[in-house]
Amino acid sequence: MLTIQLPYRIGSDQQGFASLANVYQQVKPCQFEKIQLDFQNTTWFDANMLAMLGAIMESAWTNDFDIVNLGLEQEKIFKKTHYSYFGGESLPDSYQTTVEYRKSKVSEIGSFEKYLEKKLLVHPGLPNMSALLRKKIKESILEIFNNAKMHGNCEFVFSCGQYYPRKGRLDFTIVDIGNTIHKNVQDYSGRKVSGKRAIEWAVSERTTTRKGNIPGGLGFTLIRDFLCKNKGKIQIASADGYWYEKEYTSHSEDLSDFFGGTAVNLEFNVNDQCSYCLTSEMEDTDILF
Repeated sequence: MLTIQLPYRIGSDQQGFASLANVYQQVKPCQFEKIQLDFQNTTWFDANMLAMLGAIMESAWTNDFDIVNLGLEQEKIFKKTHYSYFGGESLPDSYQTTVEYRKSKVSEIGSFEKYLEKKLLVHPGLPNMSALLRKKIKESILEIFNNAKMHGNCEFVFSCGQYYPRKGRLDFTIVDIGNTIHKNVQDYSGRKVSGKRAIEWAVSERTTTRKGNIPGGLGFTLIRDFLCKNKGKIQIASADGYWYEKEYTSHSEDLSDFFGGTAVNLEFNVNDQCSYCLTSEMEDTDILF
């Protein structure tokens, strides 16, 4: 039996992504083993990061996983997300502190769209915005989902979110286990680049690793612009690279452990009192987008 000790904290940051990438590295070579994920030393785990943990556990599906020593409050939060590794047991989320955990086939984009509409885009923690802008943000998130199919060459996409009213943020994480951004960029360009440089290239406007004359890149332009105006944050971890952007300032670093997929975290600033719309709708909103 393999026992993996989770660290004291897993947050929506570089260290959190690196910690789960380390879990990925430990379970990757295992087959038909019993694996214990021990939370004894873990005092905090951002529930939206369950998207990445779930993806890792699914990628090692031949193994038998057991979550042990999970704190009572943390277990309650996990169960409110309907996280599937508790045998289907769940708790009601009366205060909308989470966005339900979901495992979606890449072919289920219509179902994922309804999930966004019912679970994320109606969340009271989101800033005020016009219906048209809300629709465009949904389309931008659907583009992230489509990347898993187009670029990741994977079967499933995992997502989960958590609302942190005291911290003033709502995080929504989307993860796939498949071709990394690093692999796609190197295969496309024919040049050796680091993981972080590959992400930088992929998030640049008008860049794409799709074949043919399909415009694209990672489809982050609109959601990035919105989160910058909202003073939120967007993060990407893939292969051995990590990148984030906040208020139009981006930064990339190496990830201490390799992650065999791509994780995207969207962090909305819920303390934002402005109202948003597209420039084509300009009237009396506080901030025009």
